[in-house]
Amino acid sequence: MSKQPNISVRKFKPSDRDIVKSLIQKTIDACYSDVYCKEAVQFFKDWHCDNRILNDAKEGYTIVLQKNNHVVGTGTIVGDEIRRVFVEPAFQRQGFGKLIMRKLEAKALAFGIHLVRLGASIPSKRFYDSLGYVTLEETFLEVENRKRLDFYKMQKTLGRRIKSTQHTAT
Repeated sequence: MSKQPNISVRKFKPSDRDIVKSLIQKTIDACYSDVYCKEAVQFFKDWHCDNRILNDAKEGYTIVLQKNNHVVGTGTIVGDEIRRVFVEPAFQRQGFGKLIMRKLEAKALAFGIHLVRLGASIPSKRFYDSLGYVTLEETFLEVENRKRLDFYKMQKTLGRRIKSTQHTAT
């Protein structure tokens, strides 16, 4: 996929906010509505508001993935936490999510972070399982009308830490 000339990954710019928010909202509607109650879907949409998108980009590192100059995916890392990984529904299952995750994990390693964590929605859990993330906890948030938003706390160890001991031949 990375060999396709019409695919690019670049750093988020503040001017991307509206298109990224629209992508997130569209993906939540398409992928979460059959799994979560309407109150949980609304919570997700409210959570990924303009201010959070911009603040996370400022505090961390946010990327956008483009196909033919159209933003089709995004992801963010803030500290050791990966957040807001979304791929437009029409472009899912084509390797774009994996590409975003590889870029975010590489950035974590560049920051010296070897253990990353994330919160996975029910629909995205299998995706993160396939990338080697381990479920630490099944949990939930109470949302409006005393409804539940179930999700998973997950983590992954990145790269190998090389021990500083030297081996010498005798």
